[in-house]
Amino acid sequence: MLTVLSVKEAQRCILESLAHKRTGMENIPVAASLGRVLAEEIVALEMVPSFARSTMDGFAVRSADTFGASESMPALLNLAGHVLMGAAPPGNLQPGETMSIPTGGMLPGGSDSVVMVEYSETFGNQVALYRPVAPFENTIRQGEDFQKGDMVLPAGCLIRAADVGILSALGRLNLKVYAQPRVNIFSTGDEIVAPGEEPKTGQIRDINGPVLCSQVEENGGVAQHRGIIADEEEELQKALLESMEDADLLIISGGSSVGTRDVAAKVIAALPEGGVYFHGVSMRPGKPVIYGMSQGKPIFGLSGNPVSAMFSFILFVKPVLRILQGLSSFPDFNPYVEAYLDTNLSSPGGREDYIRVALYQEAAAEGKEGMIRAKPLFGGPGLLHTMVQADGYFVIPRDVEGYPAGSKVKVYLF
Repeated sequence: MLTVLSVKEAQRCILESLAHKRTGMENIPVAASLGRVLAEEIVALEMVPSFARSTMDGFAVRSADTFGASESMPALLNLAGHVLMGAAPPGNLQPGETMSIPTGGMLPGGSDSVVMVEYSETFGNQVALYRPVAPFENTIRQGEDFQKGDMVLPAGCLIRAADVGILSALGRLNLKVYAQPRVNIFSTGDEIVAPGEEPKTGQIRDINGPVLCSQVEENGGVAQHRGIIADEEEELQKALLESMEDADLLIISGGSSVGTRDVAAKVIAALPEGGVYFHGVSMRPGKPVIYGMSQGKPIFGLSGNPVSAMFSFILFVKPVLRILQGLSSFPDFNPYVEAYLDTNLSSPGGREDYIRVALYQEAAAEGKEGMIRAKPLFGGPGLLHTMVQADGYFVIPRDVEGYPAGSKVKVYLF
């Protein structure tokens, strides 16, 4: 029998063992920084935007010159020139003057707003404006995005597409980021063959190797599948020791339960400068997960069943990858939808049950929006269709024995 921890206890054990461990830092081009974690604070060294500009095609004006303008009594202003894109205005506006301006054009001195072209009419050197504008209407002011000295991005943030945009606006070409964690993955089992091979009787193609590599890449790591290892202690130990130098984290797929041929826990316990921190978590699927360390590097032993391995990765490996990259162990929130179960669902209790579900929206009654329904996908931890067809999962707590049909559940999206 495994001596198991709760999911929370296991997560706490992992986090305490890492003690703020991080990968090293490196400089990379901003253009290649999407999805990386910033290792430095970014402060604006100039105002963004660097000049006031129009957000509409129209006429740059002093807003005071348009007060009271209407279709029956337009404001008549003298056309003093034209602002061209990418060029400075031909001069400053005096009271009673206007200039035509394109979207993105630089506001001339003396102007503070723009009247949309739809509310104007040109008569020779005069422009009739049929609507008033308030100060700064249809404009972006100088420094409205960021003032010089403002913090633009804090250290430890995940770079998104919008962040790449503001960094480009600031003229940044390179960034200091945390290195991507290097993860070596081993598939174990005498019955496992490579995906490109034709399985013989009693053999199956390796699923977990490619799946775990994809999960690592999806979460900011660099995965290397180090091949399929037989269920032999010496062979697995040798493979782990040889790969320790070029890895920040190691994952063994298979060999984590309590069968006589399951050797992962023994091997991890015997590695230098480390040992097994726990073996077993009260969850379904994924109960026989192993966590240990060697030479300061975390090592996971995950179930050979693909669904179990994927859930163990989500709950335990993903937080480690986040920490190594300089992120918090868990995001502030996970995307979810509230849905209503379309069937009764029981749970044995005593362990957290992770239920995969497909979501669908039932037909709406007249004048009402149809409810989102959750259809549980039944099947054991070796059946991949429960993940392939799933939109997400919800959790039945350890002290709950199930939910009746119609219960509202929080479905975390894959």
